[in-house]
Amino acid sequence: MAFNKEELLKKLGSLGFPQTEVVLTFEDFFVGNTYETSIGVNIPFKPPVLEFQNTFKKLLDEKIADKIFVRIVDIDDPEEWVFSDTVYVIGNISIEELQNRIKNLSPDDINEGWLYGEPVNIGEYDKSKNIFTILWD
Repeated sequence: MAFNKEELLKKLGSLGFPQTEVVLTFEDFFVGNTYETSIGVNIPFKPPVLEFQNTFKKLLDEKIADKIFVRIVDIDDPEEWVFSDTVYVIGNISIEELQNRIKNLSPDDINEGWLYGEPVNIGEYDKSKNIFTILWD
């Protein structure tokens, strides 16, 4: 989908956003994303969005994570794209290993499971795998 905000907003609206929990795939949120205000802007030291992308891509490339999703929080700010403060990781990884692998991103918290409930557009995934919610508050 990469960076057509108008089409994205139509898709999100058809899914019931903002009343329902929706996510974007790793690719839909990050590939081509250069908007530094699109993720984790409230943390004192904010890594560049490219560092977020590369860190999560490495988890996927190394098959540590099966799927990575980005929770949509706001569609108005930044004006050019959408904002998130939450990433979901599904895979065969422990919370300790995940903490070590993403410490460069300075998350505020990592929780097990769907912290905000299972998104309506999550699709099929292996429910025997671990699910983690990563927050930048």
